[in-house]
Amino acid sequence: MPSKVRSPLPDLLRGIAVVLMVFFHFCFDLAYFGQLAVRTDTDPEWVALRTLIVTLFAAVAGFSAGTQPSIRRQIKLLACAGAATLGSWFIFPHAIIWFGVLHFFFVAGLLAPFFVKKTGLSIALGLACIALGNYLQAPLFNHPALAWLGMMTYKPITEDYVPLLPWFGVVLLGVAAQSLIPANWLNTGAAKSLAPVRWLGRHSLLIYLLHQPVLFTILGLVFKK
Repeated sequence: MPSKVRSPLPDLLRGIAVVLMVFFHFCFDLAYFGQLAVRTDTDPEWVALRTLIVTLFAAVAGFSAGTQPSIRRQIKLLACAGAATLGSWFIFPHAIIWFGVLHFFFVAGLLAPFFVKKTGLSIALGLACIALGNYLQAPLFNHPALAWLGMMTYKPITEDYVPLLPWFGVVLLGVAAQSLIPANWLNTGAAKSLAPVRWLGRHSLLIYLLHQPVLFTILGLVFKK
């Protein structure tokens, strides 16, 4: 049976997010080794860039959601999330990643398929998730068992925190876009000149896993403290 033809647009958007992500982490590592005077966790422009990156990944994840979750991909995400937590325990023992981007996409991948072809519900619930995640804070959600939901009253000490709210709202808007985006738009980015960017988008998970250890190791050898 022939494999399903991939639409260029999701791979292109995911590839753009990968390029921005690698740039962000390169600058983060330079700052860590004292070579760049920026604070990627608090400087407004860097917070905005990180928000854009996660938004692109989340929206495309929703747009690509199928009617059933891919068991193989979900298992892979779960294993990678565990590896990210373990790796952060060695590199950042005081800021371990316990619910970062991979953990989020694992949970989102389980939930998003239930909203496919429910455009109105996806839009309404997506906007509600974004509003709740951005504007509601309550001490209840500071509890370790609930902190992954978002809505905490303080920013947790971790190197990567992508809570369910508001980010699942972005995923839901991506799900709704399946029914709203004209079919001819899916061919956007099909030009041969953009093939390298689409390739990055098709291998985003592998690049996510490898790029930071490689960058951190190389810069660590160059800028030893």
